[in-house]
Amino acid sequence: MRTSPSKSVLSRRLAAAVVLPGLLTSSLVLIQPAAAGTSANAGICNGVVNQLAHRGPVQENLLKAASKRNADAIAVLQAEKEKLQGQADVVSGDMAAVQEALDGLAAQEEQLDKDIASTKSELARVEAEAKLKSTAIVEAKAELVRLDGQQLDVASELAPLEEELDAAVAALDVLKVEADKLITARDTNDAAIAVAQGQREALQQAAVDAASAVAGQEAQIVLAQEELTILTGKAVQAADAVTVAETAVVDAEAQLAILEAAGITADGAVKAQEVLVTEAQETLAGMVAQAQEADEAVTDKATHIAAAQGELTVLESTAADAQAALDDKNAAIEAALVELATLQQTAAEAAAAVTANDDRIAAVTAEITVLEGQVSATGAAITAKRAEISKAKEELTALQGQKAALDAEIAALTSQINAINGNSQKKRDLIAERDRKVAELTPINTAITDKAAHISGLQGDLAALNTQINTLNTQLAAKQQESSTLQQNVAPLQAALTAANAGITSKDADIADLEAQVSDLEDALNKADSAVSAKQAELSVLEEQRVVAEQAAADAAAAVRVQQEVVTDLSVALQGLEGDAQDAQQAITDQEAALAARNLELAQARDDLAAADAAIDGRESEIRALQDELSVLQAALDDANKAAAAKEAEVASLNTLAESLAAQVTAANAKITAKEAEILSLQERVAPLADQLGKLNGEISAVEANLASLQLQLTALDKQVTDAQATLRTLEAQKKQNKDAITAQKSTVTALTAKLGEIQLQIKAIDGTIALGGCAV
Repeated sequence: MRTSPSKSVLSRRLAAAVVLPGLLTSSLVLIQPAAAGTSANAGICNGVVNQLAHRGPVQENLLKAASKRNADAIAVLQAEKEKLQGQADVVSGDMAAVQEALDGLAAQEEQLDKDIASTKSELARVEAEAKLKSTAIVEAKAELVRLDGQQLDVASELAPLEEELDAAVAALDVLKVEADKLITARDTNDAAIAVAQGQREALQQAAVDAASAVAGQEAQIVLAQEELTILTGKAVQAADAVTVAETAVVDAEAQLAILEAAGITADGAVKAQEVLVTEAQETLAGMVAQAQEADEAVTDKATHIAAAQGELTVLESTAADAQAALDDKNAAIEAALVELATLQQTAAEAAAAVTANDDRIAAVTAEITVLEGQVSATGAAITAKRAEISKAKEELTALQGQKAALDAEIAALTSQINAINGNSQKKRDLIAERDRKVAELTPINTAITDKAAHISGLQGDLAALNTQINTLNTQLAAKQQESSTLQQNVAPLQAALTAANAGITSKDADIADLEAQVSDLEDALNKADSAVSAKQAELSVLEEQRVVAEQAAADAAAAVRVQQEVVTDLSVALQGLEGDAQDAQQAITDQEAALAARNLELAQARDDLAAADAAIDGRESEIRALQDELSVLQAALDDANKAAAAKEAEVASLNTLAESLAAQVTAANAKITAKEAEILSLQERVAPLADQLGKLNGEISAVEANLASLQLQLTALDKQVTDAQATLRTLEAQKKQNKDAITAQKSTVTALTAKLGEIQLQIKAIDGTIALGGCAV
């Protein structure tokens, strides 16, 4: 590709473009053709005389001289033209070269665009893959933390179980010896219990026979006492019945005397009331006639008022219509003002929302920066904590290996000890050796427990750091999402503010129109109110006159009503007195019948009381005889019970001892069974835990290997991302340089085109001069 010309060549070309027109101008000025004339021919060409334009005589020598000068001028012009044409060819060549370079730059720019698009696509792919690997690493780390926790739990659970298993085996031997002693003592006690039980049964039978006799006698006494209680109750009821009957007879006689006196009083009151009713009816007839005259006067006045009210109704309707129209306009204005206030509030809220959104965007951006720094710091802390945990696990594995070796040696020694019967020196030596191994195992177990606790603490710290970084990542994602949401809210919030301001402007115009209409409606309302006031004054006069007439009618009607009430009250009182007299006579008759019935009830109650007293006396004599016989039987029962109780105490003591021994044997057997079950259970629990611990160690190794592989892959992907980003930046820089070169080349083409145009104009001017035979035009 051709580059731009050197500075010296380009300078020379530009100098030629400037100098050549100057030289041409100088030559045209310096080369003056012969003049054919100086006065009348001033407007004619200074070269060969044009005979068609000038008919004057020409000297031959002047014509020849002019022709020679013109030929010399044309030769100079031809040379200048050739020189200019050479410059034009050079400029055209430069333009072709620049255009070729420009085409190459355009092709290069197109290729750069393709390379940039391809690089961005590759970068997006690698970043997506790196994100997947990062997610896989986070999951693998979480799985590693979970497996580490399980490993520590299993190891912590396995250590005490193994110690508990050894202690349970030793305790089982002691329990078997104690059980044999208890079985011997239980058999001796069972023989003594058998002898005592035979003696106890004979004494218990004698006590049962005596108790049966006592129970039979007591049953007879109880039965007699129950019958006595029933008879006593009947006697009390009979006495109560006599008292009630005597009281009822006395009360009935007193009530009968009262009723006879009331009947005499009721007959006198009826006769006096009949006289009062007749007098009140005569007074009522006169009052009714006066009330009719007052009603006719009220009716006449009401007719005049009705006519005035009809006219007032029409006027009030007109005023009401005017008032309604005015109220509607005022209501419309109030509603518009309320809407305007709402719109203003909406606009203010929209403006506040825009400002708050902008402020929040700035705040969230700052928070995102802080969270990114915290995530980076926490990630570094997690890496350091994992390294510390790995080192502690290696130390724990070494301790567990030492413990496993000692456990195997102790188990082998225990098997040898159990295989030897008796208490030989070899067995004692083996026991001593086992004790030394157990002593060596104790500090290792302590170290394992301490190391496991240390690992647990580190894992707790790691879990807290993982929780912290997860929380930070969650917060960062939330902040980034919040920032995106806030950015998206900018346009709708601004649109809402613009719409609210437009609504305020429109509502202001509506309120102005409504207020202009209110004035006319208020004038119409004032006129209607004046007409209503005049008619109301006329109606007030008529109303006052009607009130007077109505008062007179009301007074007359009130007097009639009062008199009617008097007549009614007297008539009702008369009817009541007549009914009272009849009721009094009937009550006397009923009371006489009731008194006869009460006397019959009193005689029957007295007979029942005498029979109940006689039955009670007979039953009390029978109960006293039965109680005397019961004393003799109770003494015999007490003696039999004492003998049986003594033997029962002896048997109970033996049974208590037997139960205690049996309970001890059962407890010892239960302890042996429980201890054997405990040993079996411990063995069953230890085996799967050991297997589980081995599996967990394998899983942890696999997860750690996978994590290392993922981290290597992520590192490779990070390098790919960095390389792609560098390539992308390089391509974008090249594209910028290419654009700058294209702009420079286009500027060069423009300059060369202008220069070529200037040269071509100069050549055209020379061609015109040559065409005129060397005349300067």
